[in-house]
Parts: sequence; C-alpha cells; structure tokens
Amino acid sequence: MKPFIAGLLTLGLSSAASAQTPCANLMDSVTEISIALDEALLDKAAEVAAKSREDLMCQQSPVNNLVLTQLFHFSGAVHLFLGEKDASWEAFGFSASISPMASLNPILGKQAEDAHEALRQSVIATPPGQLQLSGEAEVWLDGKSMTVGVPIDVTAGKHFLQWKAEGGEMQNRLIRVESGEARAIPVGPGAENFKTESFGGGPSLEAKHWVIIGGSVAAVTGGVLLALGAKAKSDYNSTEDPNELEPLKQKANLYLAAGGVTAGVGIGAIIAGPMLLQDGSPGLQVGWSW
Repeated sequence: MKPFIAGLLTLGLSSAASAQTPCANLMDSVTEISIALDEALLDKAAEVAAKSREDLMCQQSPVNNLVLTQLFHFSGAVHLFLGEKDASWEAFGFSASISPMASLNPILGKQAEDAHEALRQSVIATPPGQLQLSGEAEVWLDGKSMTVGVPIDVTAGKHFLQWKAEGGEMQNRLIRVESGEARAIPVGPGAENFKTESFGGGPSLEAKHWVIIGGSVAAVTGGVLLALGAKAKSDYNSTEDPNELEPLKQKANLYLAAGGVTAGVGIGAIIAGPMLLQDGSPGLQVGWSW
C-alpha cells in the first residue's frame, strides 16, 4: 500500500494545517488511515476516518479530487471491515458520486472492491442532475474549478462544494443533487448561511438502493457470462477436433442464455428500480440519491 500512497503524495494539498487551526490536511488523513490498515489497527483507522469527515468542512484551500476520492475509498473499506455496512455504503456512494470513473484499489480487498463497484455502476447508470451557481466567488465542485452562472450536468448523489469570495474565508458545503433535478445554489457574499448536508451515518439503505445495487451486480455478472459465451462460440468455430464440437456448443449456448437473462434482469432493475420505489414503498420517482 505504501507505493500507492507515495503516488498520491505528489498531488498533495497545500501545506499542513497551521497551529492556529485543528483542521487536518486530508492528505495526512489518507496516509494515517493507510498506515493503520497496514498495521491492522482498524479502530485507529476508523477514528481517523471519522475525524476526516469533520476536517472536510474546515478546509481553507481547494481539496484535490483524487485525495478526496481516496479518503472515502479508504473510509468505506474501513467501515466494511468493521461490519458497518450502512456507513460503508455511504462512503463508497459519496466517492462514486464525486469520481464515477475511479475504481477502488484492489489492495483494499475483494469484498470492498465488489461493494464499491456495484455502487459505482449504479451511479453511472443513473441519469444526472444539473447544477447552476450564482454569485461572486471562486468555486470548486469535488475539487474541480467551476464557472459561476454556467449550468453543468453532475452525477446524482452527494458532492463537495467549496467557494471563496474576494477577501473572505473558504466556505465548505456538502450538497445533494437528485437525478433529473435542476438545482440552483447561491455562493459568495450573503450565502454563508447556506446549509450543508451531513454525513452522520445517514439513513439506512432503502429498497430502491438495494434494487439498483442488485441490478448493477447482475448486469456486471451477465456481461461476464456473455463474454464467456462469446469465447466458447469462438472456440467452437475454430476447433478442428470433432469431439469438442458438441461440448463447446452446449457451453456457448448455456453462457449466452444465462448471460443474456442475467444482464437483462440487471439492466431492468437499474432502470425500473428508481421509478417504482421511493423510500422503500411503491411510488413514482425518477432517479435516486444517497
């Protein structure tokens, strides 16, 4: 894990927090969690992960997107190792919302990798929302500079918004953007009272979440089966041994049929789940949120 963290250090953040503030540098938090995991100190890793959520809200410079993503990758894995499933889903869901193309590092384990991948695929499959900011300030969304007044599409879920007006302090907020929502948010002078979302463990996963997660897993599994079926069919077409023809034909048909059904069920769940379920009960809703 050490070479992986060394790579992140080249990105870093600004200098570590000064003695005047207890707010930690988030790169330091990533390193601390990594070291604690290397030494199998799960309680220590969980303590640092919890503190990092508080520190997120007092940052005085733009947070690097990769550092932010890795912080919540590690946090999700730590919660999963401790059996804290809801907290793990929330951390992985947040990291997937802010960096939907970033996969979990395999060094964190197969269970964590599979859990994160299911959530990541759910985020990718969900229609985005739209965000437009108004006011006078420099703005960063999930660590990336954003132009005020220009609407942009953003993934459904929680995001980390920072802004700084001329002569003012950095403002840090967690926001939530719903699928299909067009949301306007004020920034700059006069917007200091804009309320932030919270982590706090959040609510337990709702039925719609489980449907989407299950659908994502099924879609990925179906894709693997279809690939195996395609390979068996290719082997069938290229073999010169007549004794292999029938077994390869049966294998290809089995994989292709199972893969088609599994992928179809998964895609159907991803599409239909958010529309048919709202807060775990029958209803109509376009999209979902963490």
